[in-house]
Amino acid sequence: MTLLNPVTPSPAFPPRPVDNARVQLLRSLLADRDWSSEGIVRTRLQQALALLRSQEATSLDEATWLLVADETARYLDFRRLRNLEAQLRGCPHDALRYTRADWEAARNAEAALETHLRHVRFGSYAPEPVPMFRIH
Repeated sequence: MTLLNPVTPSPAFPPRPVDNARVQLLRSLLADRDWSSEGIVRTRLQQALALLRSQEATSLDEATWLLVADETARYLDFRRLRNLEAQLRGCPHDALRYTRADWEAARNAEAALETHLRHVRFGSYAPEPVPMFRIH
């Protein structure tokens, strides 16, 4: 199966209207000055947004749907961490310069912390006890 084939709706299931919240999220993603995407990705997202606005979402191919889903999921997590960072600094998120690179660094730190916590969950920080007597 290739990801470049257009997704054709089954006759038994007519295409559903596109959720306006998703369109708004994609619009926000493209307008956000702190969320940068590679040129080709940004172009494909802009094309997808144009099709979604015109209610021709059924003409989007599977690869574009996956790109939109992945990029919007990343963007939602970016917004979560940007809001958290703004709260920690005591400022509105609009006043904070928090970029995609900052988000990637924060995600790597979260992943490292999660790995560390998983490792110590099954262990202890205390050193192994030293036996008081040796048996020869």
